[in-house]
Amino acid sequence: MRTPLITALTFVVIFEALAWVFGTLPVLKYALAHRELPTVGGIKLLSGPIESLGIEAVIVTGLVFVVVSGLKLLAAYWLWHMRMDGAILEIILLSLSAIFWYAFELPFGPLGGVIVVVLLALTWGRLG
Repeated sequence: MRTPLITALTFVVIFEALAWVFGTLPVLKYALAHRELPTVGGIKLLSGPIESLGIEAVIVTGLVFVVVSGLKLLAAYWLWHMRMDGAILEIILLSLSAIFWYAFELPFGPLGGVIVVVLLALTWGRLG
């Protein structure tokens, strides 16, 4: 039987996945069209250590980040059905996401990651 914590975990994973996918794609489209990263309120979006490798590296890395974030929807589907492979996939994708959080200096990535890890720890025994 699905518990409220598993439901909460599933919705957090879905929210995080959609937020990163739909937040990253417009920035990448702008970067591809203008060959530079957009600036909003004096903050250059998706800038970070990866930017020193050039705009092409930012675009390719950003696309990989979108794929990794999109795969979190599969993990959420499996978590919704209380499958352990959903939790394992989410842990793998969370680990990969941490690389992108650093590469793009995304300040809210670790916050969402901590929430997911706590919920995973609390629901681990209920997954089959």
